[in-house]
Amino acid sequence: MYATMAVGVAICAAWYYTILAGFYTLYCPVMYLMFLNHNLYRKVVDVLFSLWELYPVALFQWCYNTHLRFFGDYVNPNENTIIVMNHRTRVDWNYVWMALYHAAQETDSITQVDLSQCNDLKSKDKNDVFDLIAGGKSRIKFVLKDEIKALPGMGWIMQLNFFLYVKRNWQEDQLNLSQFVDYYRKLHYRNRIVLFPEGTDLSDDNKRRSHKFAEANKLQCYEYVLHPRTKGWVALCSRLRCAGLTSVYDVTVAYDNPANTELDLIRGKIPQEVFFHFKRYSIDDLPSDDEALKMWLNDRWQEKEYSLRKFHSDGVFIDAARRSPPTENNPRSLRRAKIGFVFWTFIDIIFIYALCKSVIFQFWVIYHSFLSIFVTRYFGGFQNLQYKFLRKTRE
Repeated sequence: MYATMAVGVAICAAWYYTILAGFYTLYCPVMYLMFLNHNLYRKVVDVLFSLWELYPVALFQWCYNTHLRFFGDYVNPNENTIIVMNHRTRVDWNYVWMALYHAAQETDSITQVDLSQCNDLKSKDKNDVFDLIAGGKSRIKFVLKDEIKALPGMGWIMQLNFFLYVKRNWQEDQLNLSQFVDYYRKLHYRNRIVLFPEGTDLSDDNKRRSHKFAEANKLQCYEYVLHPRTKGWVALCSRLRCAGLTSVYDVTVAYDNPANTELDLIRGKIPQEVFFHFKRYSIDDLPSDDEALKMWLNDRWQEKEYSLRKFHSDGVFIDAARRSPPTENNPRSLRRAKIGFVFWTFIDIIFIYALCKSVIFQFWVIYHSFLSIFVTRYFGGFQNLQYKFLRKTRE
């Protein structure tokens, strides 16, 4: 018991410490590029985050030996896409990096036709050094609850990486969505946007609330998913469709022994096996009408419930289109993730050495901590500053 908990504490401590080390050592110096060369700033901070995504992959799979199995379609690392996914636990997003590391590969099965339909992206098809380091053109962005942006280190990095925050206040969320789409459209940027339409995890309390909603609206009661919230999905899909969206991936996640909360991870309740099923839909296959888009998402969730029911009873997902289990794909080599792990371990050592030996660096840490708190509280986050500065320079 104590050994298991010690492993959990060590993994979580290493994970969070590396975030803090990366923020103060790399992100803080780079943030000032925002005012000098915004295009370069955007590329550098996103490459830093792409490199950090390798760390949890190596931490869980190499150090802890978590086994990830993924089924279905590969993910195109070069296209604008939305990834919709069921929210099994509070820590699902920690495993998304692992899933996308293995699923986002250049293979013959990945269709490139959709990219040719995006006229505004044609001139950007040639990879530069940032794309090569990041492993593709499209960057991972999450749609997150607004309160997460205030978390020290992690929340501040996500602000600098311009994630999309929602407050569940539609008037404010519409504005945030408009700024998010407009910002990346001005930069001619491609993203893989991860959205949890359920809005919260599959806890017992949330399941009871979902059942009440289903009963009040004469809908099916789900056991393995919650009924998705469709308003944000429709708005995001509609706005991004006008900005070069090429596909939507429906992703289903399951665990052998899920860690429902961050505390479970600290206690050492870490899944040994994680399962992901990816299903790609071209944007041309999705309806354009708002009501039809709501129905499309609800249909996917109904299929997801059936697939997860089969998974927990028979151990296999079900591809709804073929009515048969999807193909299991070979995992990617961990070599790149291990190199990333060594890189971040080196940053960890530099950070602790500088913090212990340099008064100037101690002041640097204190100053940027207060700066980040101030910007978060009075400006709503660095993402708002980035949007305002870019709009001012492009007018």
